[in-house]
Amino acid sequence: MPKLNTVYDIGAAFEAIENELISSMIRNMRRHKLEEIDEDKQWAMWQALQLKSLEKYKKDNQKKYGKQFKDINAQIKTLISLSRSEGEMAQEIAILEAIRNGFPAKRISKGATAEFFKVNDRKLETLINATMNDMQKAEIAVLRMANDQYRKVIYNAQVYANTGAGTYEKAVDMATEDFVKAGLNCVQYANGARHTLADYADMAIRTASKRAYLQGEGQKRQEWGISTVIMNKRGNPCPKCLPFVGKVLVDDVWSNGPKDGKSPVTGIKYPLMSKAIAAGLYHPRCKDSHTTYFEGISTPPEKSRYTKAELNELVRKQEQENRQQYAKRQEKKFGRLAEFSLDPENQKRYETRRREWNVEAHPPFKPAQTMEEAQQYAQQFCKESMLDRVFKGKADYKGISLENANSINEGLNDIYSAYDIPKINGVKTIDPKSAKGKKIFTSEDAVMAYSPVENGIYINKAVLKNEKTLDDYNKKSKEAWEVVMDNIDTLEGNKRELAERYKAAGRSLIGDGSAKDYITHEMGHHIQWQLFDAKTINEIGEDAKKYAGKISGYATASKTEYFAESFAAYMKGQTDILDPKFVNFLDKKAIVKKARNGIMKKNEDTLKMDLQLFAESDIKNQESGSLKRAIRKYQKRIKEHENKLENPALYCSDWNDKMTCEQEGLKRHWKKEIRNFNQAIEDRVNELMERGDYNG
Repeated sequence: MPKLNTVYDIGAAFEAIENELISSMIRNMRRHKLEEIDEDKQWAMWQALQLKSLEKYKKDNQKKYGKQFKDINAQIKTLISLSRSEGEMAQEIAILEAIRNGFPAKRISKGATAEFFKVNDRKLETLINATMNDMQKAEIAVLRMANDQYRKVIYNAQVYANTGAGTYEKAVDMATEDFVKAGLNCVQYANGARHTLADYADMAIRTASKRAYLQGEGQKRQEWGISTVIMNKRGNPCPKCLPFVGKVLVDDVWSNGPKDGKSPVTGIKYPLMSKAIAAGLYHPRCKDSHTTYFEGISTPPEKSRYTKAELNELVRKQEQENRQQYAKRQEKKFGRLAEFSLDPENQKRYETRRREWNVEAHPPFKPAQTMEEAQQYAQQFCKESMLDRVFKGKADYKGISLENANSINEGLNDIYSAYDIPKINGVKTIDPKSAKGKKIFTSEDAVMAYSPVENGIYINKAVLKNEKTLDDYNKKSKEAWEVVMDNIDTLEGNKRELAERYKAAGRSLIGDGSAKDYITHEMGHHIQWQLFDAKTINEIGEDAKKYAGKISGYATASKTEYFAESFAAYMKGQTDILDPKFVNFLDKKAIVKKARNGIMKKNEDTLKMDLQLFAESDIKNQESGSLKRAIRKYQKRIKEHENKLENPALYCSDWNDKMTCEQEGLKRHWKKEIRNFNQAIEDRVNELMERGDYNG
């Protein structure tokens, strides 16, 4: 099976197993209904057939999922072990950085810490064994529960039929409704709450990985004789952990700190980590974290605490998050009911409810009024990763305009409100001329770049500084396209071959040149790395040459760009030009089936990519004839766009089906295009006049 690199992967694997267990049961119900109609079997005979199917169902599931569980469990063990190693590495980097900044620390001799390390190894082994044992019990429970539920459905369906359910489909739906609503909630907590295997696995592995990571950090601190830590301040802390945020603690749990709480460096007495944990810190699924507190070097704790206004905002955020999480659970519940119901009326009714909850779970995008608000909005699409020291689960839009930040957020909202895909680690602006920027971007005028290692997206702050800088970039890209297409016969070798591919595709890049379309392209890279498994990637990649040329010129550049451009086209509804395997895979990830959730349908206005790698876009180097041809083309395009503004329904067959925000977005785009074309004409006219070669 594919390698499961994250807790998300493992949770998704268990959820897929649960859904297949239910789906297999429902398929048997459908199949035997057909037999009943064809051969006029009565309920007693139907029950006998279903009981026979149940025995096969049990044997098949044990054989099929027993092996899958074994593979998943091996990867869970590896994931927890790696978490400790990551904690050690991250902490050593932090300690060495503090030493460079003047913190007086010396590594303790191995003999002095050997026994503590042995204890830590035993703790890790105990943690892994306890997690694995609990997972195995839960895995046995989910198969047993599936069998029990199947047996109940067999008998309850007849009961509902006899009490006036109406049709066979309605009787079966009534018999399956309760357990389909809840899922296979085979795990019961001490407080009586029941949870599915996927939900339990997410909690158990996330908690175990976190503790292993903290154990790794603590072991590295122990090597250097450090035990003081400070609870980090973040955007939305857990309510149980909030009282400890900004407080310095002596870590007597993972760093072997003194039990009296006195710092060996300053003698100051701090609260103990063990007491804080007993009071609720680091509860299951906790997202909070601490960092080493280097006395005399780190920021004083007083500056790391929340103000009264911040606390009020935290309460509001928590209430909002609770409502949103509830809506997501309801959306998933009605999604299962819609998918696994037999009766068409029930399917339709549940699908309607799912769509209603989808709107609640994913509110329509509203542009932010301030940059801080825009950054906070984007954080819902980001997750904190224990090893990530770059993005840190945040959106940093420093240096770009609010308009472009809102455009990026709109793109992210469209994707995450419609499809179930992993979150990114963050979004961050960067100067393309900086040392980091030169490593990240292939050139100074690259707009964005996805980092698969860091699982985040970098933004070129120079290009997205404001509307004009982005317009200028797009204008140069279009000019480059026109130049290449006008002079394609003069190119040779690889440049000619590349230009021919772009010409055959009819466009260089999917999109209209907005920040929204650029972020959608980069998210295409993200889904390839984080959502698709290796087998599917290879299967789709084998047919890349067949479909890439239909998508865009850039899609023919490489397999990774083929995936990114395929996703960009998919998000615009241009599925007819895509590999059906790609479309089917993403359709299965749709939160609302067969809906694009307000995402725009096919739009022929496309962005022309910067083709300066094989053409000079400087108009001073172009022949006068080329400039005049370009002017005529731009004048023609202006007329086309003016007609679109006057009669949009004539040019967009689905204009009246679009939402108002989509219609306004297209109008803004057409007006922007007209401005770009007029500017391009003016530049060429001025150049021709300087040459004395312009006659109007």
